Amino acid sequence: MLSDVSMDVRYTLRTMRQSPVFTLAAVLVLTLGIGVTTALFSVVDAVLLRPLPFPDPDRLVVMSTDKPGKLLARYSLPNYEDVARLSTRLRSMTAYGQRLMNLTGHGDAEQLRGAVVVGDFFGAFGMKPMLGRTFAPEERDARLAVISHSRWMKAGGGEGVLGRTLTLGGQPYTVIGVMPPSFDVPAHTTEVWVPFDSLPGAATSEERTERGFRSFAVAARLVPGATLESVRHELKSLNEELLSRDDATLKLGVVRYADSLTQGVSLLLWVLLGAVSLVLLLAAANVAHLQLARAAARQRELGIRVALGAGRGRLVRQLLTESVLLALLGGVGGVLLALWATDLLMMLGANTLPRAGEVAVHGRVLLFALAVTLTTGVGVGLVPALQRSQLSPATVLGRGATEKSRGRTHAVLVVAEVALALMLVTGAGLMLKSFWRMYQADPGLDPVGVFVARLALPQSRYDTPERTEAFHRELTARLAARPEVAGVGVGGSLPAGGSLSRSGYWKEGTEDPPVRPDALINVTTPGFLEALRVPLLAGRLLTESDGANAPRVMVVSERFAREVFAGEDALGRRVSFGGDDADGNPLWTTVVGVVADVAYAGVEVGHEPTAYVPMAQEPTTDGQLAVRAAPGLDPRKLESVVREELRAVDSMVALARVGTLEDRLSSDLGQPRFRAVLLGAFGLLALVLAAVGIYGVMSYSVSQREHEMSVRMALGARAADVLRLVVGQALRRVGLGLVLGLLGALAAHRIMEGLLYGMGALDVSVLASVSLLLLGTAWLASWLPARKAANADPAAVLRRG
Repeated sequence: MLSDVSMDVRYTLRTMRQSPVFTLAAVLVLTLGIGVTTALFSVVDAVLLRPLPFPDPDRLVVMSTDKPGKLLARYSLPNYEDVARLSTRLRSMTAYGQRLMNLTGHGDAEQLRGAVVVGDFFGAFGMKPMLGRTFAPEERDARLAVISHSRWMKAGGGEGVLGRTLTLGGQPYTVIGVMPPSFDVPAHTTEVWVPFDSLPGAATSEERTERGFRSFAVAARLVPGATLESVRHELKSLNEELLSRDDATLKLGVVRYADSLTQGVSLLLWVLLGAVSLVLLLAAANVAHLQLARAAARQRELGIRVALGAGRGRLVRQLLTESVLLALLGGVGGVLLALWATDLLMMLGANTLPRAGEVAVHGRVLLFALAVTLTTGVGVGLVPALQRSQLSPATVLGRGATEKSRGRTHAVLVVAEVALALMLVTGAGLMLKSFWRMYQADPGLDPVGVFVARLALPQSRYDTPERTEAFHRELTARLAARPEVAGVGVGGSLPAGGSLSRSGYWKEGTEDPPVRPDALINVTTPGFLEALRVPLLAGRLLTESDGANAPRVMVVSERFAREVFAGEDALGRRVSFGGDDADGNPLWTTVVGVVADVAYAGVEVGHEPTAYVPMAQEPTTDGQLAVRAAPGLDPRKLESVVREELRAVDSMVALARVGTLEDRLSSDLGQPRFRAVLLGAFGLLALVLAAVGIYGVMSYSVSQREHEMSVRMALGARAADVLRLVVGQALRRVGLGLVLGLLGALAAHRIMEGLLYGMGALDVSVLASVSLLLLGTAWLASWLPARKAANADPAAVLRRG
């Protein structure tokens, strides 16, 4: 048996050398299909399939609501403590939240992304430190810090970091541990973890005492024997018990931590993997065309082998060996292509996906590539092998005896290619149109020439509203006095800048509803909206007179005014965001202006009802600085100006996320750009492969019918008749493929709708344009060989016989 296989391989290699053009074409097409499929699978494997780097990751869960699209619910510390005390099916429960921390003591202040934790944080995730230890239960308010591997490397590495003091927010913290590189909770940028209760004033803060102050994620582990359903049932009963001491918006649920990480990207990745699989099928169909044509050219050879006694199994094995060897060569090329394509995917936007740092071509990805290679090799060679091996010597040696069978097979492949191409190109067209609409969406401001950065004031130094207000007032005044600055302000939120804050509200003159609608609250200094050039539609903007002791006022977005005060003039109307005044009456806030809508949560989320309130009336230590450069000045050059003035006001305040507003808005389009570019590339590839396949089939068909067409022309047929015959035959097959492709696109439209912006998946203009594009491509691909046949000399062809 082994000697027979060895003989088949040697024979295959010899035939490959004798037909280098065929071999090169087949290997290149397979390399392309296998390479892009393997590269994308490496991303899917790292993000969706590979287990999390925690012990028993399936038992790690996070608290969640049942609100669609909610990635991770937030809870208050009293909520967390209630559930931790009452739940019997969850253990090692922890609450944690992200926090910006100013690191001082060495030159300019540096802003770190940290996390504050309550409870058994590291126990919940089951992770041990790489060096040192983590917090003990009795150290809930100790000033201790555990740092990330990246922060450890910045500090020079080595065990000497243990016991070192970090000054965070003006307070000394002792480093007691270093986490391994794989630990990136709650984000891959987290560099330090500290106990929440170690923060200055934590014990009496709203975060510790107020049930409505929901800013913490909650994680836990399932106890042995518990399931998600049993935990959900328990939390449902707890939810009813806790509602009596909370408001009616409290929702307790649970999902696996792995699912919470990938909820926003899983659909996208599966759609992309499905699309690239269609590209692989198109590549395989093209190679199948080549295999059929080559088998036809070897008709006499195969007939002689049958006549000499070769059995059907022997011929099938030989032809499959040739196909599998071609696929293996394509697989090797595909893996090499995948190594480069994976880096390209990261550059195009895959680096923003969860666990993107784990994307690599190794292990399971190589096994996947091997499986795809062998499946493709057998798939593209099976039809020619079975077709050629079942014929008698007389049939095989007879000229034209099998043309009808080969024609049917080629026709089926053409129909399949067109159907697959239409589905892919339609998806690409929808995604590109969606991205263009997103790109063209009005941001509601002028981002050109705006320098942005994030400020985080040390809470130990800015522990009163007066100090916070004084800092912002002095910094903005100093910057406004600089000739390089045309406008400056500080806000709680910037577009694509995070730090979003929402609050429930109700309108004066109506009853306080049990579930209040949400509005985005952006606390700003005077000058913030002016620096962003958000158009004023009615009333006025916030001014210096809107101080801490002045009447509570706000500027609202157009959508807020439209939804809350439908059919009314919003100016002078009042709403309450909760709380009471000194007399026990609701705390009302008056609308003094209306501005254009701005998509703070990102262009995909769209415009939300937004209220701008004076920072003097709602002080915050976490702000976003926006500085508009003077005309003609590059906003990037403002960084040195801002750092100089910040140093003069308070050198312990750090600047982070330095950049331009244009860059931030561009990064907000990162994931839509990623999927549009990929699906666009797959669609273009599908179009090219379909065109090449149709051209190859029609060229082959014309060459096989050359004698017939010459007889037709000798009997009086015109060149136009031959053209019409060949092109008509191709377009009939293409038409059937278009119908099947449209049915496939209609069946898949619900999947696509979740990825589109401002349009449906059944966009008639896209479907019609793609159909016409494929029809035109097919016409051109069939017209070229038909034209060659029509221009041939009938006499010369008939003389050749």
